[in-house]
Amino acid sequence: MPRNLFASAVLVTLVAASTAACGTSGDDSEPKAATTSAPLYKDLPKEIRDAGKIVVGSDISYAPMEYYDTDGTTVLGFDKDLADALSKQLGVPFEFKNASFDGLITSLKSKRLDVVISGMSDTKERQASVDFVDYYTAGAMLLVKKGNPEGLKSLADLCGKTVAVQRSTTQAGYAAEQSKTCVKDGKKKIQILEFDRETEALLQVKQGRAVAGLEDYPVASYNARTSNGGKDFEVVGGQIEAGPLGIAVGKQDTALREALRKALAAIIDSGAYTKLIEKYEIPEGAVTEAKVNAGT
Repeated sequence: MPRNLFASAVLVTLVAASTAACGTSGDDSEPKAATTSAPLYKDLPKEIRDAGKIVVGSDISYAPMEYYDTDGTTVLGFDKDLADALSKQLGVPFEFKNASFDGLITSLKSKRLDVVISGMSDTKERQASVDFVDYYTAGAMLLVKKGNPEGLKSLADLCGKTVAVQRSTTQAGYAAEQSKTCVKDGKKKIQILEFDRETEALLQVKQGRAVAGLEDYPVASYNARTSNGGKDFEVVGGQIEAGPLGIAVGKQDTALREALRKALAAIIDSGAYTKLIEKYEIPEGAVTEAKVNAGT
């Protein structure tokens, strides 16, 4: 949100990911000492310095953004590596807690979490509840079976067909809006299958119960590249409504938001951010500066 079930080495990794994600165990909660000499440690609010950590809410089943290693405990992915890089600037570890995507903002607002890092799109609707420190840009993409048997090219081609999406995501919203357009144009509505986990949605495409899935660019690209050696899926068309992904922070937590923005700016300037982009092979969405609430 990153979520595949493949008959390959990736299958082993992501089956473990989806299995672990269904429970509350397997959180990245290994205690680590704070580094008070870190460049931005003093910028953190007192409550974070006293706690000695930043608690992160994340739906840890969205490769390559976040997912579990084969041990079902270790968190991997771009968002996790980004958090580790931010941690070096801020001096406190980021402790990842697994949760369903559709409950993350509620948990943030109720202070059960300090931030959300989960491939979450920064939108005006969400900005009404939380602030975002934007760290990547991505749009939705159609992921279909290899060879594109339905000949799909865009959302408009989904009229009268079945698409699989993760619940409460911008992709689910795009599918719903397109379905309304289909009906308005005198065509059949889109049958939308919604699931708690991206892995569940993608399985529908793999097994032929949906003609396509809608995923963020880095996730769709990753799945097309890695699933069964690139033999299972492909992406079609361009990115749909590309916009920023952000670290969500409570509206009242302005000091934490600013500390995160400064930390992101620092790793962009140092080149550490670029190395992460290269590591995960997702260059199209890289940002060049740290912005707040850039979503529209």
